[in-house]
Amino acid sequence: MNDHFRGAGQAEAAARLGGERAHRLGVGTNALLGVIKLSGGLAAGSPALVADGWHSLADFLTTGVAWASFRLGAQPPDDDHHYGHGKLEALAAVGVGGVLAAGGGVLLWSALPSGPLAGVGGELVPALALAIAAASMAVNEWLARVTGKAGRRLRSPALMAVSRDNRADALSSLLVMVGVGGRALGWGWTEPTATALIALTIVIMGLKSVLEGGDVLVDRVTDPSLRSEITRAALVVDGVLDVDRVRVHPLGSAWTVDVEISVDGGLTVREGHDIAHAVEAALTALRDGIVGVQVHVNAHGA
Repeated sequence: MNDHFRGAGQAEAAARLGGERAHRLGVGTNALLGVIKLSGGLAAGSPALVADGWHSLADFLTTGVAWASFRLGAQPPDDDHHYGHGKLEALAAVGVGGVLAAGGGVLLWSALPSGPLAGVGGELVPALALAIAAASMAVNEWLARVTGKAGRRLRSPALMAVSRDNRADALSSLLVMVGVGGRALGWGWTEPTATALIALTIVIMGLKSVLEGGDVLVDRVTDPSLRSEITRAALVVDGVLDVDRVRVHPLGSAWTVDVEISVDGGLTVREGHDIAHAVEAALTALRDGIVGVQVHVNAHGA
């Protein structure tokens, strides 16, 4: 059992290092892309690329918040936070998702003829705008995969929100390419139409992150199989006659479990205590995300 916990601890540490790397990449990449797209959009006379640049600069701020929540959420329990700080990640996911949805709304507004970017323009330089947008799309898609892989491995709602944000950025860059290409061909309607379609996709992605983070904050267990898995694992332990109740408490990227078991009422306190410890070990080993188990022992049939 000790070897299992040692291996699980090493795997969790490696996963968190991957999460740190993903967050660092997100912060640095969004800052660089924001500056390049903003200045490049002004030079190329592309309002869509300017909007995309502001979007990336906003992402620089939101990914910084997500990174901070990732680090703070890893802190152990203390006198004020008895279950740890894991829900800070869920709170950050709600914030990042909200900003993402709001950003999509701003892009939708900018698609209107009277939108805030209507006055940005000048002579279009298609080659420059297309090159910047294509590079941005490739980089953001790569970043979405890196952050998504780390988020799934750590079950991190904040990283998953950042991953969706990166994919939304890739779509934003795609809209720039469509809009610039259409404008270069004389089809002025392509830029606002593409902007509107991608903006709606960004809003949906943002709302999904808000809902996922909100699920954790209100203690909703989204995995319907988790409770039955816990029940089966507890029943396998020698001495457990029945499982009376199972409750799962989400903590962001992890769970704590409260379980009531029934044992032979004729057992000694020490024997019941040993069975409870065996159940705790079995449930902790069941999934990497289970970080705490509380076991209450009842007399069977009482």
